[in-house]
Amino acid sequence: MSTINYTQFGLSPRFDLGLDEVNACSVVYEVSLSVVDGQIVLTHVDAKTGQDYIAVTENCYITVKLLGDQLYLSKAYDAITTKEELSSYYGGLVYEDYNEKLDRYKTVRFQALFNEGGKYGTVHPFNINVDLLQKAADGTVSWTGLSIDPDIQNPPPR
Repeated sequence: MSTINYTQFGLSPRFDLGLDEVNACSVVYEVSLSVVDGQIVLTHVDAKTGQDYIAVTENCYITVKLLGDQLYLSKAYDAITTKEELSSYYGGLVYEDYNEKLDRYKTVRFQALFNEGGKYGTVHPFNINVDLLQKAADGTVSWTGLSIDPDIQNPPPR
């Protein structure tokens, strides 16, 4: 039994869970800016189900895609960080869709192991860390860091 306190660590590219990419399921989770009731909000949904959480029903690859021209993965923090001991179910963080001009990524993938024997509806909190691109009238660029904290339900409710 490990004595490592996983709450200190985000996902690492070196922590590969050994999933077979051909046979593992795939979940695509999309994050975008929207206007709801006159407020600008970050919306996040599973692209297939429309749920605002990720349901892990078997070992899978989870892809988080940032939509729109203003959202990019953070340079200051790992794109995905976990919040508790259950982070040992997740690993293999890989960045994709690099924008060379802005030096930021739009997509991140990671592996998730199904929590066999876990209580249904178990919530595994995590953060998606993003930078919000803002351009001034004179063309200068600035960034505002934001974290979104949707849930992974592993295993999901029945």
